[in-house]
Amino acid sequence: MKKKYKATIALAISVAGAAGTAGLAKAGFWGGMLHNGFLAATIGGMADWFAVTALFRKPLGISYRTEIIIRNRQRIMQAVVDFAGNDLLGADNVMKFVRQQDTAVFMKEFLVKNGEAMLLPAVDRMALQLQQGLSPKVLARELAPGLGDMLGRVQLDRLAADFLAGLSRQESTGHILHLLAASAEELLEDEELRRLLARYADDVLTEYGDASGGRSFLIGLMGMTGERIADMLLEKGRGFLKELAENPAAEERAAAWLGDRLSELAETPAVVDGLVNVLEDLQAQEKLAGMLEQVLAELLAGDRLAGWLHGMAESAMKLFIESTQLQQRADAMLKDWLESELQGHHDVIAGMIEERLSRLSDKELVEFTEEKVADDLQMIRINGSVVGAIAGMALYAVIYAAGQVLGV
Repeated sequence: MKKKYKATIALAISVAGAAGTAGLAKAGFWGGMLHNGFLAATIGGMADWFAVTALFRKPLGISYRTEIIIRNRQRIMQAVVDFAGNDLLGADNVMKFVRQQDTAVFMKEFLVKNGEAMLLPAVDRMALQLQQGLSPKVLARELAPGLGDMLGRVQLDRLAADFLAGLSRQESTGHILHLLAASAEELLEDEELRRLLARYADDVLTEYGDASGGRSFLIGLMGMTGERIADMLLEKGRGFLKELAENPAAEERAAAWLGDRLSELAETPAVVDGLVNVLEDLQAQEKLAGMLEQVLAELLAGDRLAGWLHGMAESAMKLFIESTQLQQRADAMLKDWLESELQGHHDVIAGMIEERLSRLSDKELVEFTEEKVADDLQMIRINGSVVGAIAGMALYAVIYAAGQVLGV
């Protein structure tokens, strides 16, 4: 039973008790104490009912100093916006909570459940487009200067590193960026990804809200749900891809960033070793001693590049799933990014709350607030009846004792 109904029942019992014991008021000490207890409980319950009701509406039609929430709507809204934006949902407070979460668990779970079904097919499609779009002639021109020397000493590790370095050049990064963007577009439209994001966001919101009643109130006030957060994240991703497509400067920055990452891959032993294995296989089968362009043409024409990329992606997923260190690095990178976003768009939080509040009518605002806090306020009514009864009986006992002493 809701506290609202308990408070009403308590008040009804008080009124009925006061009426029912009216005849006992002068029948002796115990009868008088019982009647005064019920009477005081009625007075206390009625007073607190009036006070609680006056917060939301006009009790008994009385308009003076009632409908407090509606009358002070603008002041309350501004106080809520300031408190939420600068304190409760401030970047520091949010990040203090986020830092305690292990986002790597979500990433690991996603890869375990959906890596083979979603990511690997995307890699295969990207490999196919890569094979169709890359020019062996361009790549050969980039790599040819040191080819003879490297092949002469069979330094496949250097060849692999230079090949990766060649991919980091502007001609290649732009094309690779387009392929990645196309794959990302497909991934962002995948309903399974949206469901996973929504479920994880729901868990985070629940845990975050359970830690504080104020947080729960503001989360509800903002209409924040896991599905809404998932849609916001996916929409942000789509916005990023749209900016890449429409803003040459953004595309240039992204290509430069991708080039830097590919350069880092050229210096990563695990990646170079993987490519060396592929080149060793090519060397054994094709006697890699001819023209680099011919070799690259063969590589891109067949399914070896697709197989290598597929294998590399599969190995990377397995490595991430098994490596606590990689998960910790990914977790730290995601949180650093989130912190920079929160600090850079801090005003958006206050704006969301203000927009949400401004859309609510007076009736909707009262209903929303009452739904969130009315149960707690009803305890005031219950306490008013209980404390009133105790105070009434105590006061009656004092007056009765004084009358006995003074012989009144």
